[in-house]
Amino acid sequence: MAKLAMDDPFFVAKALKWYKRRDVQEAILADCEHREVSPRFGEGFGKRPDGLFYPADVLAFAKKKTTSFHCSEERWRDPLQLQTGSSRKVLDDLRIGWDLVLDIDCPYWLYSKLTASLFVKALKDHGVSCSVKFSGSKGFHIGVPFEAFPAEVEGKPTSSLFPEAPRALAHYLLEYISNELIKVRENEVIVFDKKFKVSFEKLQEHTGKSAKEFIQQVCRKCRTPKQAQTGPATHLYLCGSCGNTTRQEQYEDYLKCERCNGVMEPQTLSTTTNACHACGNDEFNPRFNVLALIEVDTILLASRHLYRTPYSLHEKSGLASIVIAPAQLMDFEKEHAHPDTIKDFPRFIDGSETKKGEAAKLLLQALDFVGEQERAKGSKEHKEFAIPEEAIPEELFPPCMQNILKGLVDGKKRAMFALTNFLRACGWGQEQIKARLEEWNKANPEPLRDVIVKGHVRYLKLKKEVYPPPNCKSFYQDIQVCQPDNFCARVKNPAQYAKRKAEAAGGKNVKGRTKLTDEQKAMRKAYREKMKNA
Repeated sequence: MAKLAMDDPFFVAKALKWYKRRDVQEAILADCEHREVSPRFGEGFGKRPDGLFYPADVLAFAKKKTTSFHCSEERWRDPLQLQTGSSRKVLDDLRIGWDLVLDIDCPYWLYSKLTASLFVKALKDHGVSCSVKFSGSKGFHIGVPFEAFPAEVEGKPTSSLFPEAPRALAHYLLEYISNELIKVRENEVIVFDKKFKVSFEKLQEHTGKSAKEFIQQVCRKCRTPKQAQTGPATHLYLCGSCGNTTRQEQYEDYLKCERCNGVMEPQTLSTTTNACHACGNDEFNPRFNVLALIEVDTILLASRHLYRTPYSLHEKSGLASIVIAPAQLMDFEKEHAHPDTIKDFPRFIDGSETKKGEAAKLLLQALDFVGEQERAKGSKEHKEFAIPEEAIPEELFPPCMQNILKGLVDGKKRAMFALTNFLRACGWGQEQIKARLEEWNKANPEPLRDVIVKGHVRYLKLKKEVYPPPNCKSFYQDIQVCQPDNFCARVKNPAQYAKRKAEAAGGKNVKGRTKLTDEQKAMRKAYREKMKNA
């Protein structure tokens, strides 16, 4: 494991020297007004809530061996009134706004700069200006002040549309970049209208990923990503005695019926449909899969999550999280963020310099885009993921979830969200999920920080609706846990796998199955009421 900057016995002294500078104190404080702020002490964070109110506060924390400061994306009337476990209504009443802060995380330096530049270009194409901040390690933060958005959307205060609105914006911008700013031509990827080209061979050389991981087929009509095939060409067999049917890849003259021991004869060659699941169109175009390169941190787009303040030091690199001009992104190098070289301190989020409402149209487009996606799923899919009567035990989980639970080297944040949605869709209660997440995190070679897991659990308590995890299988291939078995070919979602396995077990006594808790019964009742009113 690489040695961290904070492992340097002199790192705390270097941090104190940095935070003693009056210009550094004022630069950090400038972006912390109306925000919750938490100091970090090496691997751990200070008490919450907390804040910075005077330049001297920065120095006071530094004298207590603070290594960095982290602030909220949300703006609060009084951040010190925040409490863990507060209801959605309480948080909405305290929140006076939020800024769009996209955390672009990419382990490949050139592509990290390139993808950050793509987000800047996407915002510019929609008439929205933004600011850029180096994270201090390998990524960038892209910010749009709250003042750029409208005060209300369809009669609702925009301040209350959190985290739904920033999540919608992130998804919409990703879609726009994939469709409009990156082109796939034979064996190369073209970005910025031929200003940047790279072959798939180079991509594979730079990232270690196969070319097929970077290509995604999308519907030519509605641009919905093509869902993974449910399986290769199969042969259909019918039992003439009991009517039982089955499919298998390998052709045989006959099979023995598992139901009645009769003879099953081959019927037709069946292939999986190529039609778009959203609109039925059967024509698709290839496009570049941006998420094969980057991870837009959706944890950041959750209530009370924190990001590194401008001009805080990074514990791993020892570099400062500095603000850079968007036009200089591609020329930026990490050595520019060395604390000894920094003399200028531009603001990261400055609402006073923003054109009021310039992102109003973009926000409406993003909300419409996400709304259309949700409608395309249809009520049938939601019914399919109704909470089961009993919590499904781990022995019935699909291979991808079993592999996640063994621990991961990379992709832990994405895996945590998929795992949480999966467990909820399988009828697990919040306390069960919390305990299992903590156990899973210990199995990771490099566990996520406790504050990330605890923050996710707190967010889970606020999230009432139950949605399934991402569909198979590109998501799980990206984090290298997709190892399908014979049953995987019958489903398109891990939750379907577990549910059908549980249904197949029927009334049998499955080891580990638990009765519904009162919490689970309440969740199931609320879900049924929602479906009745849908």
